[in-house]
Formats: sequence, structure tokens, C-alpha cells
Amino acid sequence: MKEQWTNKQKLQYLAGAAVIVLTVYLGFKYIFPLAAPFVIAYLIALIIEKPVNALSKVFRGRKMIASGIIVFVFSAILCTVLGAVIYFGIAEIRAFIKNYDYNMVAVRQTAARICFNIDGWLGLADGQCLEFVCRCMEQFEKAISDGGTSQMMTKVVSVSFPAVVKTITVVGSVIICFISVVFLSTSLDSVRNWKKTSCFHREIKAVGDSLHRLIDVYFKIELLIMAVNATLCTIALMIIKNPYAVVIGITIGIVDALPIFGTGTVLLPWALFELVNKNITTAAVLVTVYVITYFVREIMESKCLGDRVGISPFIMLMAIFLGLLVYGLFGFILGPVSFCIMKALILYLKTEIERGTLKNT
Repeated sequence: MKEQWTNKQKLQYLAGAAVIVLTVYLGFKYIFPLAAPFVIAYLIALIIEKPVNALSKVFRGRKMIASGIIVFVFSAILCTVLGAVIYFGIAEIRAFIKNYDYNMVAVRQTAARICFNIDGWLGLADGQCLEFVCRCMEQFEKAISDGGTSQMMTKVVSVSFPAVVKTITVVGSVIICFISVVFLSTSLDSVRNWKKTSCFHREIKAVGDSLHRLIDVYFKIELLIMAVNATLCTIALMIIKNPYAVVIGITIGIVDALPIFGTGTVLLPWALFELVNKNITTAAVLVTVYVITYFVREIMESKCLGDRVGISPFIMLMAIFLGLLVYGLFGFILGPVSFCIMKALILYLKTEIERGTLKNT
């Protein structure tokens, strides 16, 4: 029979768990943003370790040269892919701005057609729904003309400068990250030796094993699913000759990666809209790509994830949701990571208490 805990052990467990949760939260909230480039650099260095070791033999064991070449090639490929996406994205945005008047006329015509259809469904006189929409738009335009424009411009200016500063900071962090990868590639053995000899080596191992499962299984599969579904959506939009296929396709792929939402959040309302406008072919393509992306996610998650992460879907959803609330946009990643670290350390604390290691502390 399992030995019952004493009140002192229970207090130790609750106090230790509270300290762990608070420490992890404060660490990710305030310290991690400063250390993020170096943490990411360490992860990249681990990923490219084998290619670096293989290539370093060509340069007589000089890992710095080998890692520099690999980082340069990787950066070139990444910049090429991002450049192509940005190029097509800018071209689509430019086309939208250039054809703004035409697009607005098309929007008004489509809105009028939908309003007349709704009139028929609701048994209203022709034009009543359209008149209601026009009145709403007039109120909106009046609100803007009564000082809303100046407030909007002030808001744009107040947001633009911090955005520029943030962009410069991100670019600088990326450069520092790649430089750090080159240096870390030559000292990974030293880092491993430090982990083995550290007084916290058991805690580090517990956290490392938990994060390895999360990163190597969950995040890798989710990133792959997002890329596949974004590509499928882009191809489908090209089939229906949407002029903004790349931008919208990538956006749908990102939405699909968010918890709860999925590709249906965009594709199903869009298909319904096209169906109302009697564009049967377009609606059929949108529904078809939704079904395909849905099964891609279900099959890949069940086949590749399974129980290997050690976290139930409900707990993962809760971790992502709380992460978004606590950490903001990057909580989608930091939430599950924080949970894994907390879980690993709390389980380690529980084991130590049961062993009696903390009896005299």
C-alpha cells in the first residue's frame, strides 16, 4: 500500500509547486524575451550538429567554418523562400490597392444582391435590407467625419514608431541568433559536460526530456500541418482564380494552427457566401479544400502525435489558451512550453518528497 504523506510533506509539495509555477511564469514573462535569441540559437545548433560534424571533417575539424557555411546556406534558403512569399504578397496587395475602386464597386453590387435575396427570404419589400445597411454605413461615415479621422491618424502615428523600433529589434535579434549558432556549434560538448556536472543536473534532465518530446513531436508536426494546409488553401484559391491567393492562403494556414479555429473558420462562411451568390463551383472548391485540410490535420495528428507528447488534447488546449492570455501572441508556443517545464519540475519535486530527500529541509 502506498505510504500516506504527512502534513509537512503536503505543505512542502504545495509550497514548492507554487514557487515553480511563479518562477516559470516570471521567467518567461520578463527574462525569456531577453534571452530568446540565445535559446533559439542553442536549439538550432543542436539541430545542425550532425551536419556540422560531417562537414567539419572536410575542414580538418574546424566546426566554426562548417557551422558558418551551413548557417549561410540555411539563411540563403530561408531568405529566398521569405522573399518569394513577400514578393507575391506585395504584388497582390499592390493589385488590391490599384483596383480599389473596382473592388469597392464589386463589393457594393454583391452586397446589394445579397440584401435583395435576404428581402425575399424574410418576406420584406425589395430594398428594405439594403436601405438598412446604407443607414448603418452613413452612421459609420458620420462618426468618422466627427473627429474619428483625426483620432485614427493619431493612433496610426502612435503605433507606427514602436512598430519600426520593434522591427529593428527583431532584425538585430535574428542576426545575433545566427552569429550565436556559429559559436555554439563549437562548444556543445562543453554545454553537455556542464549539464552533467551541474548541481541541478537531475532537474535539467527532467525538464530537457519533457521539452524534447514537446518540440520534437508536437511543434514539428503542427508546423508541418500548417505548411501543408496553407499550401492546399493557396492552390485552391488559385484554382478559383482569386487574385490574392498567396496572402489569403497563408493567413488561413496560420488560423488553422490556432486552437479551436481551424480552416473552417474562414472557408465555410466564405463557401456559404459564394453559395448565396449562386457561385456553385467556387463554393464547392472551398468546401472540398476544407474537407481535405480537416482530414490532413486529423490524420497527421492521430498518426504522428498520438500519446507521444504525454499531454492530453484538453490540457494542451488549456495551456495554449492560458498562454495567449498571459504571454500574448507568442503564448501559442510559450504556453505549452511553460506547462511542460512546470509539470516536469513538479513531478520531480513529488519524487524527491516521496524519497525523503527533502525531509530535513
